[in-house]
Order: sequence, then C-alpha cells, then structure tokens
Amino acid sequence: MKGKFVAFVVSSLLFAGCASVGNQANVRDYTVTITNETSNLFLTPILAVGHSERAEDMFRFGKVASPELQAVAEGGNIKPMAKQFEGEHIVVDPYNGLLGPGQSVTFNLNGSATRMSVIAMILPTNDGFVVLDNALIRVGVQELYAVDAGTESNTEHITGGGEPNTPGIPHDPSGQADHAATGIEGLSPEGSVGRHPGIIGGTGSALNPATHGWKGPVATIRIRN
Repeated sequence: MKGKFVAFVVSSLLFAGCASVGNQANVRDYTVTITNETSNLFLTPILAVGHSERAEDMFRFGKVASPELQAVAEGGNIKPMAKQFEGEHIVVDPYNGLLGPGQSVTFNLNGSATRMSVIAMILPTNDGFVVLDNALIRVGVQELYAVDAGTESNTEHITGGGEPNTPGIPHDPSGQADHAATGIEGLSPEGSVGRHPGIIGGTGSALNPATHGWKGPVATIRIRN
C-alpha cells in the first residue's frame, strides 16, 4: 500500500540537490518556519521557492489543475513542480519526510527573493494540498488553508494509489483509517481547483471527520529576517 507513495518521497529527495544557499554580500536570508497546525494530518515533502514576480503560479482557483499540481495533490510528488521553477532558489523537502501534527521545519530562503511559493499534499486526502502561491515575502505569520485540486473525487478510500489519474488516498500515516472501507460512492471530480470541503466520513469512507478533519488553517508560515 505504501510503495507508490514512498517512491514519490524518494523521488523528491533525489531532487534536493537543486537547493542552493544563494548568499550574497549585504543580503540577509529569510528564516522560514512551517508548522503543521492539525491534530492528525500530515504534510508530504514540502517544496518552497524564493523567486521574482515573473515566476509561474502554482495554481489558480476555478482553473483546471496543471499536471504539476496534480502530481503534488494526488501523490505528494513535488519533482515536476520544482522543475518549472528552475533558476530560482528552490528548497526541496527541508524536513526530510512527512511533517506530522504539531511539527515544524525551519530553513533559509535567499534574501534577494521578493516572492515565495510553498506547496505540499495533505495526507490522508484524495487530492488536498496546502499552498502559498506567488506571495510577497513579508516578515510575520501567514496561515495556509486546505485546497482541493479537483482532479479526483473525494472518495476517502485508502488504496495506496498516488500517481495522477490513479484514484485513492496513498496512505494514512496516523494509522487510524479504516482500510476495509470501500470508499464513498457516487462522487465525481470537481474539475477545477477550489477550497477543500473537508473530510466527509460516513458510509464507505475510511476516514472519520472527528479524527481526520480540521478547522481553520492546516499550516502556518512564519518569516523572519
């Protein structure tokens, strides 16, 4: 069940070599701390980019998800998304794995960057993710809410699937899902990116809203200079 997801994690780790320190004279790097604010959710390996305003958007509400976004949202594969930011200051998987409930990771971002983008999949969801997209870098705290890629119906079925167009949730790291559940029936993909509706639960679902649900932000980003 974990094989495909683990493969994606390893794939993203191999790409970590593209991260660069990027220190320049008289430029003080930003210190970025990302915290998982949930009780039982996990974030897959994080992609963070410091860039100029000319960089591509990671997503747009109401638009069809790009293949790069679909790879992140359905399986936590950040390698394709990282490729579209080649030439920028890229930080891949600073935590070296899944960021669990209440956990934080801190890393530096090139001080010459004016904007920042951050993305990671939310587990266990079908195609949920958190994102900070093309945002001005400001000292302080920003909240990240759950977004749905709209590429897969939210059946809440644990199948081990994580590749694009392979239905199902890759994994429940908390170990509290019902792996015998067959998934919620009668649902269709939303077709475009939108706010995540949250965990439905009920007949067929492997998830319990009381256990796997969330209220408010899924993660926060603190920036210091």
